[in-house]
Amino acid sequence: MSLLSPLWLYALILLPLYLWGARRYGWHHQVWLLVSVFFLILSLTRPVIPEKPISVEESGSDVILAVDVSYSMRATDVAPTRLDAAKRVLKRIVVTDRKDRFGVLAHTTSAIILSPLTKDTELLEHLFGSLDESQIITKGTEVMSALELARKMSHAQHPLLVLFTDGGDQLSYEKEAAFAEENGLRVCIVMLATSGGSTLPSENGSLKDEEGHIVVSSRNDAINAIAVHSGGKVIDGADADAVIEWIERERSEDFAGSTTVTRYEELFYFPLVLALIAFVLAYTSLGEKINKKVLPFLAFVGISAHAGLLDYPYQTLGKYEYSHGNYERSAQWYYHIDSPQGKFNRAAALYKGGKYAEALAVYRSIRSNDPIFKSKIFYNMGNAHIRLSEFENARQALLKSLTLRYSRQADQNLKAIAIAQEQKSLNVRKEKKDQFTSDENKTTGEGKKTKEGGGSNMQSDIASSGAGDAGKKAQADPRFSTSQGKAALSSKQYELINQRSVHETKPW
Repeated sequence: MSLLSPLWLYALILLPLYLWGARRYGWHHQVWLLVSVFFLILSLTRPVIPEKPISVEESGSDVILAVDVSYSMRATDVAPTRLDAAKRVLKRIVVTDRKDRFGVLAHTTSAIILSPLTKDTELLEHLFGSLDESQIITKGTEVMSALELARKMSHAQHPLLVLFTDGGDQLSYEKEAAFAEENGLRVCIVMLATSGGSTLPSENGSLKDEEGHIVVSSRNDAINAIAVHSGGKVIDGADADAVIEWIERERSEDFAGSTTVTRYEELFYFPLVLALIAFVLAYTSLGEKINKKVLPFLAFVGISAHAGLLDYPYQTLGKYEYSHGNYERSAQWYYHIDSPQGKFNRAAALYKGGKYAEALAVYRSIRSNDPIFKSKIFYNMGNAHIRLSEFENARQALLKSLTLRYSRQADQNLKAIAIAQEQKSLNVRKEKKDQFTSDENKTTGEGKKTKEGGGSNMQSDIASSGAGDAGKKAQADPRFSTSQGKAALSSKQYELINQRSVHETKPW
């Protein structure tokens, strides 16, 4: 059994306050009302029993979201800024559209991939919120680089490209329009600028050109030629509904596959019925008569309903087998725990036992809204793909891990993959000389840390793996500050997008 909304358990701290406030009633009133509130809270946590997962067929379009992150996107004629308005629309699109795959790229005078095609909504939401435009020093815009990279991101015949921009710098986009038409790109231009334009903020007030004149950035409608020639659409302003409607109208079956859906048998009505019974007993003489006999039984039922206590024996046995190298038996114990952490520990045990494909299947089934936890999942998935010599899949998983949280191990593994692909050889069996680190493929639990293969009180928290280096990185370099929810991109990604800034002359 597991709880779908365990946060409601924090409401239990209100019960002592209730006892203090209800002291004017008789003793049996207080006890039974307390029991009623307890079971009501337990009902709100939604206790469930997982049923057998089912496979659901799905299909949709490949949609590439290209964001202009040049300096002119900091203008405020579209509130609060053009770039912030783009982020808001991007988030609304991926949250609303659950059928299609989305890839994200950013461009100025260069273009880079921020996220490959994926249906991971949590990953994309975190990505949009963490993009730090202050780390981007290029000021001009080149749309062709975004079109070329978008075409490479998808093998679909007619992928959809949504271009968030203020129009760029060019007087003519005929060459870009011809490229989009010839390569089957259907382009939707989301114009995030006004005709009147806006000044651009700088350290000294408003940005000025070389002659000392204040720069005013306004919309450039010449870019609309790309949408016209490609059979796309031009949308004025941050109208997320119009973009979603266009995607639905142009949708095609660019990909097909299946996804695993877990169904649950709801149990909330059991504690709800008990809460109602306790409420009735609080105001009847029957409650006072059976007080001493029933309360111990109810307390036992309440404690047994707590998922953590039910899972504790399996956690203990799983950790014990893991610490003694019995990884297959450890995975079997963790199979009884349906929480995200229990699944993670099961996958870690399968990985250590050499069952990399099975470990991958378990990692893919984990659902969590915690970006740090998801980063560890993608990191371990990357390592499993490496063991299976699936280097391209490993690269995609490690990129997602780095998008959510920078870690030195993931960065090193990503570089090692590139070297391995060039040399066409990679020995993944040498434990001492292995280029890939896999410290996070360990089970987690409560208690003190112990060395792998130690005593029965086995503990090796994944948060300690690589977290020290990442923490030092965050303190030494403001680009990796997680306290502000910024800079999920690695320093290499910012370097790529900034690499052509030295060649700019008049980017306006």
